[in-house]
Amino acid sequence: MFRCLSSGPLEVADVSREMRIMWLHNRLLKNDFAAMKDYTQKFGISVRQAHRDFKYLRANLGAPMKYSRKRGEYFYSEPYHLPSLFEDSMKFQLRTEYRISSVFLNAIASKKAVKIFQRGGKEFIFYPACFDERRELFCGLQEDGNVRFVRSDEIDKVIFSNKRYLEEPMLWNRIFPREAEFHEVDLDFGGDRHKYHFFEIGDLVMFLASENSFKVIGPQEIIVELRKVAENLLKTIGD
Repeated sequence: MFRCLSSGPLEVADVSREMRIMWLHNRLLKNDFAAMKDYTQKFGISVRQAHRDFKYLRANLGAPMKYSRKRGEYFYSEPYHLPSLFEDSMKFQLRTEYRISSVFLNAIASKKAVKIFQRGGKEFIFYPACFDERRELFCGLQEDGNVRFVRSDEIDKVIFSNKRYLEEPMLWNRIFPREAEFHEVDLDFGGDRHKYHFFEIGDLVMFLASENSFKVIGPQEIIVELRKVAENLLKTIGD
Protein backbone atom coordinates (compact mmCIF):
# COMPACT_ATOMS: atom_id res chain seq x y z
CA MET A 1 0.00 0.00 0.00
CA PHE A 2 2.77 2.47 0.96
CA ARG A 3 6.43 2.81 0.15
CA CYS A 4 8.06 1.30 3.21
CA LEU A 5 11.32 2.86 4.31
CA SER A 6 12.34 0.21 6.81
CA SER A 7 10.90 -2.93 8.34
CA GLY A 8 11.83 -6.07 10.22
CA PRO A 9 13.08 -6.92 13.71
CA LEU A 10 14.62 -3.50 14.20
CA GLU A 11 15.16 -3.51 17.90
CA VAL A 12 17.89 -6.11 17.84
CA ALA A 13 19.54 -5.71 14.43
CA ASP A 14 23.35 -5.55 14.43
CA VAL A 15 23.72 -6.67 18.04
CA SER A 16 27.32 -7.54 18.92
CA ARG A 17 28.32 -11.17 19.33
CA GLU A 18 28.97 -10.63 23.03
CA MET A 19 25.47 -9.25 23.58
CA ARG A 20 23.93 -12.17 21.67
CA ILE A 21 25.90 -14.67 23.74
CA MET A 22 24.90 -12.95 26.96
CA TRP A 23 21.24 -13.21 25.95
CA LEU A 24 21.65 -16.89 25.04
CA HIS A 25 23.51 -17.66 28.27
CA ASN A 26 20.85 -15.99 30.42
CA ARG A 27 18.15 -18.00 28.68
CA LEU A 28 19.93 -21.34 29.02
CA LEU A 29 20.84 -20.52 32.62
CA LYS A 30 17.13 -20.55 33.43
CA ASN A 31 16.82 -24.08 32.01
CA ASP A 32 14.96 -22.57 29.08
CA PHE A 33 15.74 -24.35 25.81
CA ALA A 34 16.77 -22.25 22.79
CA ALA A 35 15.94 -23.13 19.19
CA MET A 36 18.16 -22.10 16.29
CA LYS A 37 15.20 -20.47 14.55
CA ASP A 38 14.39 -18.33 17.61
CA TYR A 39 18.00 -17.17 17.85
CA THR A 40 18.42 -16.27 14.18
CA GLN A 41 15.08 -14.48 13.99
CA LYS A 42 15.60 -12.53 17.19
CA PHE A 43 18.95 -11.12 16.12
CA GLY A 44 18.45 -11.06 12.37
CA ILE A 45 21.51 -13.23 11.67
CA SER A 46 22.17 -16.23 9.45
CA VAL A 47 22.24 -19.84 10.62
CA ARG A 48 25.97 -19.88 9.84
CA GLN A 49 26.55 -16.89 12.12
CA ALA A 50 24.46 -18.51 14.86
CA HIS A 51 26.57 -21.68 14.64
CA ARG A 52 29.70 -19.55 15.04
CA ASP A 53 28.21 -17.97 18.16
CA PHE A 54 27.34 -21.37 19.61
CA LYS A 55 30.80 -22.69 18.82
CA TYR A 56 32.39 -19.68 20.54
CA LEU A 57 30.25 -20.21 23.64
CA ARG A 58 31.25 -23.89 23.81
CA ALA A 59 34.88 -23.84 22.66
CA ASN A 60 36.12 -20.45 23.87
CA LEU A 61 34.00 -19.94 26.96
CA GLY A 62 33.71 -23.61 27.97
CA ALA A 63 29.92 -23.72 28.16
CA PRO A 64 28.34 -27.22 28.54
CA MET A 65 25.94 -26.47 25.70
CA LYS A 66 24.26 -29.51 24.16
CA TYR A 67 21.73 -30.12 21.43
CA SER A 68 18.53 -32.10 21.96
CA ARG A 69 17.58 -33.89 18.73
CA LYS A 70 14.22 -34.79 20.25
CA ARG A 71 13.30 -31.16 20.90
CA GLY A 72 15.45 -29.58 18.20
CA GLU A 73 16.77 -27.10 20.77
CA TYR A 74 19.93 -26.28 22.73
CA PHE A 75 20.39 -26.49 26.51
CA TYR A 76 22.97 -26.52 29.30
CA SER A 77 23.74 -30.05 30.45
CA GLU A 78 25.01 -28.80 33.83
CA PRO A 79 25.19 -25.56 35.85
CA TYR A 80 27.51 -23.03 34.26
CA HIS A 81 28.73 -19.44 34.76
CA LEU A 82 30.47 -17.28 32.22
CA PRO A 83 34.16 -16.46 32.87
CA SER A 84 34.50 -13.43 35.13
CA LEU A 85 36.52 -11.43 32.56
CA PHE A 86 33.76 -11.87 29.99
CA GLU A 87 31.06 -10.86 32.49
CA ASP A 88 33.05 -7.84 33.70
CA SER A 89 33.56 -6.69 30.13
CA MET A 90 29.86 -7.04 29.39
CA LYS A 91 28.88 -5.15 32.57
CA PHE A 92 31.13 -2.27 31.54
CA GLN A 93 29.64 -2.28 28.05
CA LEU A 94 26.11 -2.26 29.44
CA ARG A 95 26.89 0.68 31.74
CA THR A 96 28.33 2.60 28.79
CA GLU A 97 25.29 1.85 26.64
CA TYR A 98 22.99 2.97 29.45
CA ARG A 99 24.74 6.34 29.64
CA ILE A 100 24.56 6.74 25.86
CA SER A 101 20.86 5.83 25.82
CA SER A 102 20.22 8.40 28.55
CA VAL A 103 21.79 11.13 26.41
CA PHE A 104 19.59 10.12 23.47
CA LEU A 105 16.43 10.15 25.59
CA ASN A 106 17.30 13.57 27.02
CA ALA A 107 18.02 14.87 23.52
CA ILE A 108 14.61 13.68 22.33
CA ALA A 109 12.79 15.18 25.31
CA SER A 110 14.52 18.55 24.89
CA LYS A 111 14.53 18.43 21.06
CA LYS A 112 18.28 18.71 20.68
CA ALA A 113 20.65 17.40 18.03
CA VAL A 114 23.58 15.20 19.06
CA LYS A 115 27.01 14.48 17.67
CA ILE A 116 27.82 10.77 17.54
CA PHE A 117 31.29 9.27 17.68
CA GLN A 118 30.99 5.71 16.39
CA ARG A 119 33.40 2.88 16.95
CA GLY A 120 35.87 2.98 14.09
CA GLY A 121 36.19 6.77 14.17
CA LYS A 122 33.14 7.86 12.16
CA GLU A 123 31.40 11.05 13.38
CA PHE A 124 28.05 12.51 12.35
CA ILE A 125 25.17 14.72 13.49
CA PHE A 126 21.96 12.93 14.43
CA TYR A 127 18.49 14.18 15.31
CA PRO A 128 16.93 11.43 17.48
CA ALA A 129 13.15 11.21 17.40
CA CYS A 130 11.96 7.84 18.73
CA PHE A 131 13.20 4.59 20.23
CA ASP A 132 12.45 0.90 20.69
CA GLU A 133 10.99 -0.67 23.84
CA ARG A 134 14.43 -1.43 25.27
CA ARG A 135 15.77 2.08 24.63
CA GLU A 136 18.66 0.49 22.72
CA LEU A 137 17.77 1.39 19.13
CA PHE A 138 17.04 5.00 18.20
CA CYS A 139 15.49 6.37 15.04
CA GLY A 140 15.89 9.90 13.77
CA LEU A 141 17.21 12.01 10.93
CA GLN A 142 20.60 12.54 9.42
CA GLU A 143 21.62 16.00 8.26
CA ASP A 144 20.40 15.16 4.75
CA GLY A 145 16.89 14.54 6.12
CA ASN A 146 16.91 10.77 5.62
CA VAL A 147 15.85 8.35 8.34
CA ARG A 148 18.63 6.55 10.19
CA PHE A 149 18.75 3.94 12.95
CA VAL A 150 21.46 4.08 15.60
CA ARG A 151 22.25 1.45 18.22
CA SER A 152 23.68 2.41 21.60
CA ASP A 153 26.20 -0.46 21.42
CA GLU A 154 27.74 0.95 18.20
CA ILE A 155 28.78 4.22 19.84
CA ASP A 156 31.85 5.30 21.78
CA LYS A 157 30.56 8.73 22.76
CA VAL A 158 27.62 11.04 22.13
CA ILE A 159 27.37 14.74 23.01
CA PHE A 160 24.79 17.47 22.50
CA SER A 161 25.15 19.66 19.42
CA ASN A 162 24.17 23.30 18.78
CA LYS A 163 22.71 22.35 15.40
CA ARG A 164 19.07 23.31 14.93
CA TYR A 165 16.88 20.32 15.71
CA LEU A 166 15.09 18.74 12.74
CA GLU A 167 11.65 17.75 13.95
CA GLU A 168 9.66 14.64 13.08
CA PRO A 169 6.28 15.47 14.68
CA MET A 170 4.67 12.08 13.98
CA LEU A 171 7.64 10.13 15.35
CA TRP A 172 8.74 12.39 18.19
CA ASN A 173 9.17 10.77 21.61
CA ARG A 174 7.39 7.57 20.59
CA ILE A 175 8.20 3.91 21.07
CA PHE A 176 8.30 2.22 17.69
CA PRO A 177 6.97 -1.35 17.41
CA ARG A 178 9.12 -4.41 16.79
CA GLU A 179 7.93 -4.76 13.19
CA ALA A 180 8.07 -1.03 12.56
CA GLU A 181 7.42 0.30 9.08
CA PHE A 182 8.26 3.90 8.36
CA HIS A 183 6.56 5.80 5.53
CA GLU A 184 7.16 9.30 4.23
CA VAL A 185 4.82 12.03 3.09
CA ASP A 186 5.49 15.29 1.24
CA LEU A 187 3.64 18.31 2.63
CA ASP A 188 3.28 21.90 1.49
CA PHE A 189 3.12 24.64 4.11
CA GLY A 190 2.69 28.12 2.67
CA GLY A 191 4.89 27.30 -0.30
CA ASP A 192 7.53 25.52 1.78
CA ARG A 193 7.92 21.80 1.16
CA HIS A 194 8.40 19.44 4.10
CA LYS A 195 9.08 15.69 4.17
CA TYR A 196 7.87 13.93 7.31
CA HIS A 197 7.78 10.27 8.35
CA PHE A 198 5.11 8.25 10.13
CA PHE A 199 4.24 4.72 11.27
CA GLU A 200 0.57 4.25 10.40
CA ILE A 201 -1.90 6.13 8.18
CA GLY A 202 -3.85 6.99 11.34
CA ASP A 203 -0.85 8.93 12.65
CA LEU A 204 -0.86 11.03 9.49
CA VAL A 205 -4.62 11.60 9.66
CA MET A 206 -4.42 12.81 13.26
CA PHE A 207 -1.50 15.09 12.42
CA LEU A 208 -3.31 16.65 9.46
CA ALA A 209 -6.45 17.12 11.56
CA SER A 210 -4.47 19.08 14.16
CA GLU A 211 -2.31 20.96 11.63
CA ASN A 212 -4.76 21.95 8.91
CA SER A 213 -2.34 24.42 7.32
CA PHE A 214 -0.47 21.57 5.64
CA LYS A 215 -1.41 20.23 2.20
CA VAL A 216 -0.40 16.72 1.13
CA ILE A 217 1.39 16.80 -2.23
CA GLY A 218 2.78 13.26 -2.42
CA PRO A 219 3.51 10.50 -2.90
CA GLN A 220 0.45 9.52 -4.90
CA GLU A 221 -0.24 6.30 -2.99
CA ILE A 222 -0.50 8.29 0.25
CA ILE A 223 -2.98 10.71 -1.34
CA VAL A 224 -5.10 7.79 -2.60
CA GLU A 225 -5.13 6.17 0.84
CA LEU A 226 -6.06 9.45 2.56
CA ARG A 227 -8.99 9.85 0.19
CA LYS A 228 -10.20 6.37 1.10
CA VAL A 229 -9.96 7.22 4.78
CA ALA A 230 -11.88 10.47 4.21
CA GLU A 231 -14.63 8.63 2.33
CA ASN A 232 -14.97 6.08 5.13
CA LEU A 233 -15.11 8.82 7.74
CA LEU A 234 -17.87 10.63 5.84
CA LYS A 235 -19.93 7.44 5.85
CA THR A 236 -19.86 7.39 9.66
CA ILE A 237 -21.33 10.92 9.97
CA GLY A 238 -25.10 11.05 10.34
CA ASP A 239 -27.38 13.54 8.60
